Formats: sequence, structure tokens, C-alpha cells
Amino acid sequence: MKVVLLGINSKYVHTNLAIRYIRGYLKKYGNIEAAILETSINNELPEILRDIYEAKPNFLIVSTYIWNKEYVFKLVKEVKKVLPFIKVALGGPEVSYNSEEVMNEFFEIDYIISGEGEESTLQLLTKGIEDVFGVYYRDGDRIKHNDSQESICNLDKIPFPYTDEELIENKEKILYYESSRGCPFNCSYCMSSIDRSVRYFSVDRVKKDLKTFLDRGIKILKFVDRTYNLKKERYMEIWRYLLDNYNGHTTFHFEISGDLFDEEAISFLEKVPDGYFQFEVGVQTTNPSTMALINRKNDLEKLKDNVLRIKENIHLHLDLIAGLPMEGYETFKNSFDYVYALEPEMIQLGFLKILKGTQISQEVDKNQYKYMNFPPYEVLSSSHISYSELLRLKNIEKVLDYYYNSGKFKKSVQFILGNFYEKNFNLYEELADFFEKNAYFKVAHKQTVIFNYLYDFYTEKGFDKIDVFLEYLKYDYLMQGKPGFYPEWYRKDKNKDVYGEIVKNLNFKTNREAYKKTEYEGFDYDILLNRAGRRELLFVYTKNGVEIKESNL
Repeated sequence: MKVVLLGINSKYVHTNLAIRYIRGYLKKYGNIEAAILETSINNELPEILRDIYEAKPNFLIVSTYIWNKEYVFKLVKEVKKVLPFIKVALGGPEVSYNSEEVMNEFFEIDYIISGEGEESTLQLLTKGIEDVFGVYYRDGDRIKHNDSQESICNLDKIPFPYTDEELIENKEKILYYESSRGCPFNCSYCMSSIDRSVRYFSVDRVKKDLKTFLDRGIKILKFVDRTYNLKKERYMEIWRYLLDNYNGHTTFHFEISGDLFDEEAISFLEKVPDGYFQFEVGVQTTNPSTMALINRKNDLEKLKDNVLRIKENIHLHLDLIAGLPMEGYETFKNSFDYVYALEPEMIQLGFLKILKGTQISQEVDKNQYKYMNFPPYEVLSSSHISYSELLRLKNIEKVLDYYYNSGKFKKSVQFILGNFYEKNFNLYEELADFFEKNAYFKVAHKQTVIFNYLYDFYTEKGFDKIDVFLEYLKYDYLMQGKPGFYPEWYRKDKNKDVYGEIVKNLNFKTNREAYKKTEYEGFDYDILLNRAGRRELLFVYTKNGVEIKESNL
């Protein structure tokens, strides 16, 4: 029997953890050598179909998620045309909670593996179907399901998911890892709330796995634990181990609850090397009524204090969700401004999805939700927010990515906010309206154009202090790299003779190389200290970023 495990990721840089766990489990406990076929939704369906055909498996098992569900459904229809005797099984959250409905609609699907997949997949491939748990299957015209599969209590029995070859080949991609399964919280919109028990891999097993990643020089490892920082003794021991084995290359990403840390944990985090840890913090909302309805409690003051203390060396992503119950456009502004004031590296503005199996999917009528009937099942309107308001927030999300999350406009945008806006939200709202009015959302933009639009917005608003603003904008522009050309608004203030003398003293092989990798500019406003005064700066562009040196000539 030849088995192929298919993972269709949302992006090329992602990897599929689930199929790798199943591969290792099948090999260890069933002596089954399953092959992995991994691709992304950006690849053409005929090419994936060809890869499956050339592999000629007897059994195709497909990992199905919100981002690839429709792609998978199209694919399985075609697979049976070229391999009519193949058995097709689907697993994953997008088919686990409406399995009979899916199988009745797509007769090409022979089995659906519901819930945790390792043991159910092993049973499906080694036992008679009557003895298999956690799998929906066909019996003539009927869809049957014996019973749910018990969760694996001792997670250590699951083999390490990655091969040495995969770690070497994919070291620059985003690799995924879990040290626990389940979540104790009951957030009404989240799939993880369905299983409120939490199971852990042993700390010794986790340390061994992490050492493998560190030794291979993996670039980014994302923990998929729903809330990593639940048990202090456990997470601190793992973090201390990571600190003791710091390699200067790997970044570890954790989803955490920002208000759970105590003083000891915060003091420890303040000492972690810059960029070693990356946290995703689900704030979601600051509206008390909304938090109560979605079963979520945030101690906003403690979360704020904790974030402000660790933000200097911990890369922070803070999440918001628009469209939650009782969350209107006006209350969402408050949530936005709360998060923005914390100055994380990234603000992830998401939109509520009505996912099958969640509590909120049972409250659609109560909240008057209208939502997409296809992935990603996003809310279109509710009793508290209209479709037009959500569309406006979609536009705000785009300009937020341009002018905040990109990190390219730190000085210029902060200058605008500090001088002309009381609320941070209002700037992005007006920028979004400016883009919409000029149809800028309808075309792709190069980096320079995004700078030009900010200048055009500034002048259209009629803001004063434009000379100072242009100094900030010029600084931000130079921070992006050696200019290929200079926009019309860019005011050159370069003393070529001084620049030439500086170049002679730089540590480059030739003057030509020095000019290529540096830029020299004068500023009539001290943009480093945010006050009146002259500055002349040399920008040195390296692989690791930009070094700024002040001229002493």
C-alpha cells in the first residue's frame, strides 16, 4: 500500500505540521512509509494533480483548513478521474465538524478523519473499518461513524515530526511546533475552545526537540500552542533552556496571554536577547460588554504594563478582531487606540469568522450576523456594525499595513500624529478615505509611491510645518536603502566635497563600493532628538540593516 499525505499551505514559506506528525506515527506504530507531498494554494491545480498521479498512491490523505478547503474540494473531484481506484481521506478542522454534510456533497471523498488524526489514521490503514474510531466512512449510500477517537494522553509517544533533510531544506521557511494541545479558555469564536482540556509534551521531550531546531539553525519556529504561557514552572523552564542555548540566528514565536505574566516572568523576559522571542498577543477587544459575551477576560491594565516592559527586546504582534458581538465601529476605535498606544511591531487587524463547531456559530440569529457561506466565513454585518463600516475597516487595515506594520514610516507618521491628531485611529481612517477617493487601493504600489502618497495626503490636508515633516519623511526614505532615485518632494542637502572626504575614510575596498553602500545627507531639523538644530548623517547599508553615523567634518 502506498500512502501520500498532502499538505496545501497558504504560502510557500509555510510548512504543514499535521501531516508530518501523522507520517512519523504511521512509521513508528504501523511500519507504514507514508510519503509527503507539500505545496501551496499559489500553485496551479493541474500541477498538483500531476504530482499525485505520478506518485500513484493507493491512499491519499489531505490536510484541510480554511485557506485550502475549496481548493481541496476541487482537487479531489479531479483525482478520481485520473486515479479511479484511489482512496481519498480528508482530515483537519474544516471537515471535522460537518463530516456527513461534506461526504454527501462530494462522493469522491471516501473517508473523513475527524479530530486528532494520528491514531485514527493508523487504524484506518491497518484495521477493518468497523473497528476504526474517529473516521466517517461510506457503507453503500449511508455515511457511518463508529465513535470518536480518544485523544492521545501521552503526547511523547508522537515522534518528532521533521526529518534531518527537511530541516536543512526548509531552514529559511517558517517551521511549526507544538508543546501542548488544547486550550482551557472558552472564547466563543475560537475552534480551540471546543477542546478545553490541555495536554502537554514532557519538558524533557520539548527540550530535546528544541535543541534539534537550534543545532540546525532554523530561522523561525512558531509554537502553535493556543496559549503558551499557561503553566509558569513549565514555560519558564523551557525559556531558560532556550536562553542557555541561544544561537543568535533562530527566532521563537509564541502565542501568549499578555496579562498572565508575573514579576519574575517579566524580569526574565527583559533579559532575553533582542529578536530571540516573538509574541503574538490576542487582545481582540477592549469593550467590556464584548469581552463578557465572548467569554474572554483581559486585565487591560496588567496587559499594558507587561507589554510596555518587554517591548524593547521582544518582537510583539497584537491582535484585534472586528465584528465581535456588541462591537460597533465607534467602540472598535477604542480598542484600536489602546493597542496602538502600546507601539507593538505589528497590529494584526482581523475580522470575525463564523467557524463551524464554535459557540458563536450557534449565536448567528442572536447577533443578526450575515456572513460568507464560503471560506473564510467572514462576517459581513451584525446588529452592531454594518457592511459599509466593515469595508471601511478593511481599508484601514490596508493603510495600517503600509504606514505602520511595514515599519517604514516611524518618524514621519509619528510626527503627523503628534502634531495633528488626538486619536491615532483618526489618521488611519483619513488615510484610508484618501486612498479610496483616489482609487489607490485598486492598483499595486512600489515603495516610493507609498511615500509619495503620504506627502500628497499631508499637503491636501493643509497641515503646517511641512519643512519639518519633509525632513522626517526624507529620513524614513533613506532608512529603506540606497535611493535608486529621488522623489520630487525629496530635498537634497548633500555637500559632495564632505561626502567625498568621508568616503575616503570608510572601510570599503573601493570608493565606488563606498558610494554604492552609503548615503550622506544634511537635515535642517534634528530628527534624532526631535528639536531644532542641524544634523548631517551618513547612512551605511549592511546585510543586517542600516547604520547611522554622524559626520564630524
